[in-house]
Amino acid sequence: MMDYTQLIDKLLRELNTRVGIVDIYNKDQQSMMSEILSDWGEYHAKQIIFEFLTEAEPNKNDDRYQSVGYGRYKLKGKEGENDPTYEKDDKGNYVKLAQKDGEGGGDGETKEEPPQGTALKGKAGDKYKKSLPAGDPASTKKEKKSNEDEIKAGIPNQKDKTLSDIDTKSTDVYTNEDTGVSDDDFDNDVNSIYENSADKLKSEDLDDYFKSGKIPKKYKTVIARLVNSENGNQSITNYMSGVGAGQLQSQAGEILTMAGMGMDDGEFDGFVSKLEEKVSKYPKGKKGVITKEWLESARHVRSVTKKRYDSQFGEGNWEIEASAWDVPNEFESLGNSDYNKNKGFSSDMYVKLSVNGKPVLDEISLKKDTTANIYNGVVTDIKKWSSNVPKSADIDEYKKGEMERPIEYGKNAQTLQIDKTILTSESVMGNKELRQTLQALGVVSGDAKKGYKIEPKAEEIITKLESLPIPPPVDLERFKQTFGTGDKTRFKKFLIMHAACQRAKEISEGNTEKTTAGQFLNNHIGYERGEDGKFPTGSIKRYQNDTIQFLVEDEEAKEGCLNALAEKLPMKSLLEGEEKMAIGGLSADPKTLQRVFGIDNYNDFKAGLTMKEDENGDNFLVYTSEEPAKEVAIAVVKVRQKGQGYASSVGLEFEIAKDFGKELYIANKEEYPPEPEISDKEKRKLGVNSK
Repeated sequence: MMDYTQLIDKLLRELNTRVGIVDIYNKDQQSMMSEILSDWGEYHAKQIIFEFLTEAEPNKNDDRYQSVGYGRYKLKGKEGENDPTYEKDDKGNYVKLAQKDGEGGGDGETKEEPPQGTALKGKAGDKYKKSLPAGDPASTKKEKKSNEDEIKAGIPNQKDKTLSDIDTKSTDVYTNEDTGVSDDDFDNDVNSIYENSADKLKSEDLDDYFKSGKIPKKYKTVIARLVNSENGNQSITNYMSGVGAGQLQSQAGEILTMAGMGMDDGEFDGFVSKLEEKVSKYPKGKKGVITKEWLESARHVRSVTKKRYDSQFGEGNWEIEASAWDVPNEFESLGNSDYNKNKGFSSDMYVKLSVNGKPVLDEISLKKDTTANIYNGVVTDIKKWSSNVPKSADIDEYKKGEMERPIEYGKNAQTLQIDKTILTSESVMGNKELRQTLQALGVVSGDAKKGYKIEPKAEEIITKLESLPIPPPVDLERFKQTFGTGDKTRFKKFLIMHAACQRAKEISEGNTEKTTAGQFLNNHIGYERGEDGKFPTGSIKRYQNDTIQFLVEDEEAKEGCLNALAEKLPMKSLLEGEEKMAIGGLSADPKTLQRVFGIDNYNDFKAGLTMKEDENGDNFLVYTSEEPAKEVAIAVVKVRQKGQGYASSVGLEFEIAKDFGKELYIANKEEYPPEPEISDKEKRKLGVNSK
């Protein structure tokens, strides 16, 4: 079997060069890794690596394991303790079963399996490199679960939401203060934000707010650690064990919100005031994990959720028994025995209520505000949704032209000779498309108000581009000789830079004719629409628009898209009440959504979905109906290549639309008067006021 250590080292270095911080479970970075390996011709290695990434699903709920940071786990205790591959010998020492009494051969090495269900998100380097397979694909294959009993995202009534009548507050999960991460390990892995140690928040400073026992006690320490941390490359697994990694500031906000739900009004006010006091002492120029925005959001979520309980159950008929984060043993301590089978698809926290003396589960998905993305993926996801992807929406077809056009331009371009000062001239910056390209490439920064400037790094690149006379053609070989790399992404980017600088020179000289540089930029990126109202075939803008059009016209793609969205915006579950969503101080639940859309069922909602483009060329996922006459833009749809015309991956993103946020605000005002509590920033964005 082949040893892939050197290849993995090379892959990580290349990925680090392109993206900075490496996360092998980030979809954009996976797409980039795939392209790099294909460019290198490492198809066999690519198969092995991606089998590992998609199939390795360790069990984070196994109590034998503890977090070692970076989303990685190890067995608790001394080496061999809790490990079924070890056994105690006569002297009380742990030895591998294969080595006991001289049995077995070789070194007796047994590969430790990490816990199931944990995403092995990590940073570049040895933290996760060793966990990648070193041999044949067959060595990493696991038996796949049958899809016969597959539970579909966002569809209610498939799961058992009942809670047994247990005393949650007396369970070990709620009384044990152990986080699974020692203070020494935490201090070694995470930088304190405070220059003066006296400013740090101590876990005992939060004692008064945890007296009720409705919140797992370990969160006193977790929250204190979060407050004291400078935001960096660390993961939530540096703070506590038994959890999956994610976006740390958002996870911290979820924890604060969850804890606040388990407090009474006096406790909560004191809790937030204490945290606000500590956050106000953050040194200037440093960013903490805890943000003022999430503290404000926690306050607003708590307010609207209590209003919803009064409306749903009747004022005085309910009481909060306990709150839990989206952690398996916490969910099960509420009284439901099977987290994996019964939890909500998008839920971030859970509240156990006593309603007229009976236990009731409330599942809540949390968004800080309406700026949140509800889906972050890549366009290759579309091929999983539909078998009908046309060439115009096929990323592989688009990529062929994306490499061919710069190569062709490198053959026919003029030798670049430019006075760099013209790049920030009024005539060049007044050309919207060219200005956007120069800014996206990092050649020019600034704006019309503050002024524009040329970036020093770009000046160095332009100087090297000027050193390449044409003919001979600027091909990959000459490019590598000049720039010291044969990386195709940089080749595409720098050839676009060459064309943009050449076109800037032409515009500054008053040349409005069709030129080699101008035509290349139009055909490659998409500057001008044709008589049919579309950008040139093959351009990135044409590909983006054709892909969005396909998403709404193809039924398979549309269904797949909605199923993918259901993980973060489960409209079926929300409309039918299985889950609720709190977007800051706005509640998305059956009552408010019925006011927004004028319907009370998912089938009507789905039938009214379409895509529409506004006057600015932005695309939206829209609900529209004739009776009642409604049109609500739900999400901004972005098929976006961050480095237009050269970046390795093309993102597929859905962001909450302003229209939906405003409609939800109005619905909350009517359903849960007198006024939704949202931030001033949110009010300005949605165009609402507090009167």
